[in-house]
Amino acid sequence: MRAILCAAALALALAPLQPAAADTGDITCHGGSLSLNYTPGLTYRKTTAWMAGTGDLGVCSSARHPAITGGSIRVEGGLTTQCPGPVGPGYARIAITWNDGTRTTVNNVLYRGDLTAYTLEGGTAHLTGRTTSNLIDLGAGCVLNGVTQTTATIDRLTTDHG
Repeated sequence: MRAILCAAALALALAPLQPAAADTGDITCHGGSLSLNYTPGLTYRKTTAWMAGTGDLGVCSSARHPAITGGSIRVEGGLTTQCPGPVGPGYARIAITWNDGTRTTVNNVLYRGDLTAYTLEGGTAHLTGRTTSNLIDLGAGCVLNGVTQTTATIDRLTTDHG
């Protein structure tokens, strides 16, 4: 029995290592900005709204894709909304055009946030940011005609290229 255990241990020690699973988030970006539009506007009444936005990813880096140093992003999806929040949950689609001309699309990304911060997570994508819109204007928009637009930072985006 001891000989069998020793042989098994030796076989495991000499077996070639399997390649590691691909790391998620082989591209990291930070310092970008995003402009989001909501239809209908966000009010104190809980409702469903369509969100669409575009932005710049800021500075990006990737050991696996060194030519990628930036890009643009488009986000769109349906959300449950209410002022001042929560905005979401809801599912969105992220479409990225990298500076080298290639594209990445991530579907079924969960959006969660409020009028001050947000996250998008799904698949290999993870994006966080903070609102840069004037909070007094946003509060007035909640009361008056609804908030139809916000601007935000892209503090950090990690995603795979694909």
